[in-house]
Amino acid sequence: MKKTILYLIFFSYLTPSAQAQTSHVPDAWSAMTNKLASLRSISYNYKREINNSKDNYYDTLRGTCYLAFNADDKQTVSQFRMESPDYISIYNGTESFVLSKASKTYRLTEQATQRSFSNHSFFHNSLQTLRYEANQIAANDSIIKHQRDTAINNKPYKLVQLDMHKKSLSYAVSSMQFTKDVTIYYKVIIDPTTWLPYQVLESNNIDKDGYNTKTVFTDINTNPVKPDEYSWFYSTYQKDYQPEKKDKRDPLIAAGTFMPFDWSLPEYGTKTTPDFESKSIKGKLILLDFWIKNCGPCMESFPVLKQLQAKYGSNKFELISINAYDKKQEVDFFYKREKPNYKMLYNGSAFAKSLGIYAYPTVILIDAMGKVLYSSNGFDHAMIETLIKANL
Repeated sequence: MKKTILYLIFFSYLTPSAQAQTSHVPDAWSAMTNKLASLRSISYNYKREINNSKDNYYDTLRGTCYLAFNADDKQTVSQFRMESPDYISIYNGTESFVLSKASKTYRLTEQATQRSFSNHSFFHNSLQTLRYEANQIAANDSIIKHQRDTAINNKPYKLVQLDMHKKSLSYAVSSMQFTKDVTIYYKVIIDPTTWLPYQVLESNNIDKDGYNTKTVFTDINTNPVKPDEYSWFYSTYQKDYQPEKKDKRDPLIAAGTFMPFDWSLPEYGTKTTPDFESKSIKGKLILLDFWIKNCGPCMESFPVLKQLQAKYGSNKFELISINAYDKKQEVDFFYKREKPNYKMLYNGSAFAKSLGIYAYPTVILIDAMGKVLYSSNGFDHAMIETLIKANL
């Protein structure tokens, strides 16, 4: 078991009954905002933990970060260098590139934009994301803000909690928006001796103990030595790194084309887990749902799939779920959790690629003759149900 620090405040959240809701800007938040805005550059060690027990996903990212900030807008980065055990990510103000240590390859983006960094792993609940969002959060009265004192290992800290309804922290995209009625809780733990963030704890009102994240910033230096001038250009690394080769990708199989009934995949949930033969469903209207672990929309589609199979399943319609590449024991977790009323297949990576599937979930509706009626990345429940009704 990993060694953990005991937190007095960890992932419980303050309820309106425990403390009156407030929208004013806490003193510690203002002090942190001013401190972050004053920085020209910073370096620190970064650690991010994701604990998602409900979807059987756990991940830890560690690395070192160096950032220089734009002096004009007081928000965005002008350069960064971030290094994990597996890769180095660099942005020199124009180009961004990633060096893979294992494969000794690099991936280059010649005209990088600030928005392109919003999904960068090292930007998740990070110092630079807080810097970008701080003023907007302060000005947004719909974000409930609380402040209180706390302590970690007998050291005093300020804790500012943000209750963000249907939105979350994000870099350079003005908060990520949700259609689901969810409130994201952030606990930003601030060191009052520096007014810099020490930790960011995230949870939400739906998953509760089933999901939380923690980012920790240590060895912070607000006057760091800038990395060597030549380290900012991918050409410096071309002696040791080769360009990443892009896999040739076929387009997603299109409506109007035909898919033959000559494929087979192992089926989960039977005693002997025999291969499922596609010829056994010839003559039916078939909905193929391709999914993977660690895919939020895939998880949300599980109850919808069960509803569709229960509502339309017969000798005329069948729903087939296909996991692309997760291990059998990982499929086992979801099979036991979901108890599907439809067939769940696995080892579908090669089959998915042959159909031009590289994003998940992807659904394909096929008529009794094997003609593709509909194919799409994503899961449009209403559209799919309309097509099923129209073709039964």
